[in-house]
Amino acid sequence: MGAYVATVATLGLVAFGALVSRDGGAYSEHLRVRLSREGASRVSSQNPPRGFEGWKGAPMWDEAEEIPVLFTKGAEDADFVVVGHSTDLGKDKYFLASLHKHGINAALSGNGTRWHWFEDKLMGAKAALLQMSGNPLVMFADTTDVMFNCPADEILDRFEQSGADILIGGETQLWPEIDTYFDMKRERDFIEATSADFANKKLGLIADAKPAKNGEDRMPNRWANGGTWMGRKESLLDYFDAIESYLVTNVKAQGDGDGFKRACKPYGMSDSEYAKRVVAAGFFDDQTCLNRFVMENAALKNDRVVVDMDGSVMLSVGGTDFSEFKTAKDGSVYWEKTQKAPCAWHFNNPESKKLIPKAAKTFPSYWV
Repeated sequence: MGAYVATVATLGLVAFGALVSRDGGAYSEHLRVRLSREGASRVSSQNPPRGFEGWKGAPMWDEAEEIPVLFTKGAEDADFVVVGHSTDLGKDKYFLASLHKHGINAALSGNGTRWHWFEDKLMGAKAALLQMSGNPLVMFADTTDVMFNCPADEILDRFEQSGADILIGGETQLWPEIDTYFDMKRERDFIEATSADFANKKLGLIADAKPAKNGEDRMPNRWANGGTWMGRKESLLDYFDAIESYLVTNVKAQGDGDGFKRACKPYGMSDSEYAKRVVAAGFFDDQTCLNRFVMENAALKNDRVVVDMDGSVMLSVGGTDFSEFKTAKDGSVYWEKTQKAPCAWHFNNPESKKLIPKAAKTFPSYWV
């Protein structure tokens, strides 16, 4: 990562906030900036740029003619790249420090733009994908609450062993809750079976792992989580094609949200049934799209879309008690419930997010 790493290591992350200031200046020699300017003079929420037609109505396009993407030096030729969306990278010090420590290249969108709602992070991720050459492995990660503890080659190796085209971090709860999904036994059984096949590869399992007790659930994260998901660039662009086809305009009773007025209709739901549903004041939620994608592919019996239910690669911490995280003999940090040491840790709710400084301090030199 060249000069970027050297600068972060020398100046520290507090100074890094200045490096990514809006005026360009200092950061340009450490992170390359690419801007999507296709049709910029005509861009508006009703006329988004080419490649973003599915996101018509997004307020982002009334304020910005392009989504800025910062690429670390070396990302152009990297086999593995992390993508994230952040309006202010100066606030994401743990995320950035863990990328630096483990030598992971990144393409980070949105710095200096205004946050509207969750459609922004997906458009930012797509902006990064569209500007990449080749077909690298890409992991999307939330910049505010994700830390890494594996080098790029290990993450790449674990993904390749998964056999998946798209691998998605899991969580314990379905959110937003789509009650019809709980009764879809055929789809849920298929999702669990593909996840079990992946879990049984024992990726991330610590050397001195305790055997599972009778009735012990070692795959507790059964629902897709939007904070970590990964695949080859072309597979993720196919994912975007799919979720853009799910987007429908809210009916008046569902609300306008931030002005986007669109959301992903859940899997297996008719237009008339969906029109009666509450859509959280009309706000878009990326996990509604993600869970539909998972359910739909399960219905098609596509075993190459896999939910990581035990933290073989990606773990959502959620409400897990901090005492359940232990140190293995080789120094790796693992989740006691699954006996596995993940590569990406997502502290995915307000309470677990508060644990990030404690985790970094309790297990020094592990993440950052």
